[in-house]
Amino acid sequence: MICPLPETFEQALLQAQRSVRNALEAGRTRLQVEIQTGRKSATAITRPLLDVLPQPLLAVSGTGIADYAYTLWGETPYKLLNISEREFIGNSWRSLVLMDASSIDVDEVQIYAERARVGDKVLMMVNNWPEGPGLTGVGRGKESTRNAFRGSVEVAYFLQAFRYRPVVLFRRFPEPWQLWERKEDRFILVRESQAIFTPRELAAFNERMGPLQAVERFFKGPSFFDNW
Repeated sequence: MICPLPETFEQALLQAQRSVRNALEAGRTRLQVEIQTGRKSATAITRPLLDVLPQPLLAVSGTGIADYAYTLWGETPYKLLNISEREFIGNSWRSLVLMDASSIDVDEVQIYAERARVGDKVLMMVNNWPEGPGLTGVGRGKESTRNAFRGSVEVAYFLQAFRYRPVVLFRRFPEPWQLWERKEDRFILVRESQAIFTPRELAAFNERMGPLQAVERFFKGPSFFDNW
């Protein structure tokens, strides 16, 4: 099997665009995109994804990030707001994008998700660093509330390399979740699942590593993103 993992950040964005299109064509309207990168912001991930969503579009971010987006993007046809400007959100949009969604309270995220559902509109959440192995970022708050909300979201694209083991968790809609393990100079597909892997399943890969390997990988960080 040819390894589908992107070799560059730009390739990951192209894959994410196609995955979002596929999800929209399949009727999914509550989406999530997460791409792990230590050098790029959620704002950088979000910009190319906006072009494939229904218009007009509103992008909302954690406090202060909208100002950064204006600087990074320049002139755009999209309306940008900080989360503190929620009274200006209105109802004229067909797509609402939450940038750095994990920094927003989950109760507030749910309010936006419900507004989108009632109006038959699209909600998409974007993050640049998954919370933990296999955990998608859906906002701060009670874990029970966050887990329940996770179940209502379609993860259109997900790319995460684990720090403690040479494993990459990958998903692009409509394909299954995949675990790829690095063997010398290439990645091997070790498992697929229609549902996201549980923490216990992911932890099993950690048990296969010796303590010296784990320590070395902790200090080196995820090798998959050396060039990102």
